[in-house]
Amino acid sequence: MRSTTAALHDSRVLSAIPHIVTALRDASPGVDVDVIARQVHTAPHYFRKIFRDTTGESVQRYVRRYRLEIAVYRLVFTDWPVYEVAARCGYSAHAPFTRAVREAFGSTPAELRRREPTGPWLESGPGCSELMEVDSPARLVAFLRHFGTHASLAGRWQQLRDWLEVHGYEPDEQQPLEITHDDPEFYRDGSIRFDVGTAVPEAFVPSDGIGLQVIPAQRRLRITHRGPVHLIPYTFMHLAVSAVMLGLYDGAQPPVPYLVEYERMPWFLPEARTTAWVSLPLRPVPPGSGPTG
Repeated sequence: MRSTTAALHDSRVLSAIPHIVTALRDASPGVDVDVIARQVHTAPHYFRKIFRDTTGESVQRYVRRYRLEIAVYRLVFTDWPVYEVAARCGYSAHAPFTRAVREAFGSTPAELRRREPTGPWLESGPGCSELMEVDSPARLVAFLRHFGTHASLAGRWQQLRDWLEVHGYEPDEQQPLEITHDDPEFYRDGSIRFDVGTAVPEAFVPSDGIGLQVIPAQRRLRITHRGPVHLIPYTFMHLAVSAVMLGLYDGAQPPVPYLVEYERMPWFLPEARTTAWVSLPLRPVPPGSGPTG
């Protein structure tokens, strides 16, 4: 009975994530928890309790952590004034924003903008951990192109799943891959280019609008994402900033395209947890070298 109740609570909390992601875009200091609770058909006081029981923190603190991740991403990859970055993340004054950033990352906004953190970089972020460099082999990928938001990918993944089944492939036995070609922060309210696909053998023959591309052998920086698919763009933001702070990337623009490798074919259900590996290329892999991660 206890495990059933815990699963129900987990499902309710995960179902709220898309609504919380929407709230992340709102620059107001707080989040209307009552509204979010009603959207998942739960009494507000009870939703607050099960959210804390499930995540270990309040809704407000949860949102605050993600907003600070977005803020640091903007400090690193835009030229917005610090006060504008602060305002867009719900801070009405410079001082509390600076204090919050220092508490979360150990450095001030100015230091992070200069890409000079004063202490060890926090390699784990909200919903992501296990940051490492890996040598990734070359892969041939059958894919479908999609234009839209990350949350709108469900239909394209279903189309790929249907195509695989019709042509005799078991979808859950494939290696699902997703390539995001555009900055998910800059284009978050518009259309982003995605390729959703799966690794295939050299003898693979595409048809019915399926394309083929090669992902070359590369040295990549990778982090593990565990949680709803809707939060994968924020895992990428943490990964991109980590690459900068660790001295592995020095570009002024975000390191796109980036790759998402799913543990299994993703289902874009709000209540579903996903394990995926998000990575970006660092440099070509020398011939004959093997994986290190």
